[in-house]
Parts: sequence; C-alpha cells; structure tokens
Amino acid sequence: MKTRNIFALAIVGILLFACQPTEQQQETTVANPQQPAITIDTTQRRPAPDFYVIAPGTERKRVWVCDDQRSDVFHVDNRCEVLLTCTGVYKNVSLQRAVEEYDRYHCETCSQEYADMFDQDKVRYDF
Repeated sequence: MKTRNIFALAIVGILLFACQPTEQQQETTVANPQQPAITIDTTQRRPAPDFYVIAPGTERKRVWVCDDQRSDVFHVDNRCEVLLTCTGVYKNVSLQRAVEEYDRYHCETCSQEYADMFDQDKVRYDF
C-alpha cells in the first residue's frame, strides 16, 4: 500500500513538472477581435534596430507585438490604439524577444518609457 502511494505521488510530480511551459512556450497568441478604428500608414517596415540597450531586470517584461507585415513596434498596453489597428494576430512576448527576434521598436503612444533603449548618445551608468 505504501509503495503504491509513493508511486502515485511520483507520477503526479512528473506530470506536474512536464506540464510547466518553457519560456519559448509562454508566447501567447490572441486574434484581433475588433476592426481597426484608426488607420496608420506603415506600409514599409523599418530595418531592425542596429543599437539597443535593455536595462537589467526589464528583459523579461511582457510586451505585445502585432504579427503582420506592417507593424514594427512593441506595446506595453494591449489596448493601445495603435495595436488595435493590427491586421494580424497579437503576440505577448518578452521585451528582449520583441527587440531581438521580432526586430521591434517602442510604440510612441504606449511605450514611451522605452525610448532611451535605442538612444546611442544616452549616458548610462553601470552599477
């Protein structure tokens, strides 16, 4: 009886550990439920950022990107009026992944606090 309980607990533990999503699997995809209310003409994407500095501790901050052919910014607010114009799907990714893999810049509307991460002339202190 005791061995059966230990065996059952071991199986439950293995199943719980195996069901934990990895960072790669934590990406959330959400379809755009609304029609665009604002039309922004961004027919050509900018090239990937040449320079960026992600502040320590913010690289895992979750941001939103629109996965379509026109968007080249990330958003901190999923109700941002620019993000609502998305013609593709929304993805919730880490800030580092948005910049490095999706080649995104900050949104001028909702992500202004990240504007200095692309500024080469900003004085940064390493503490």
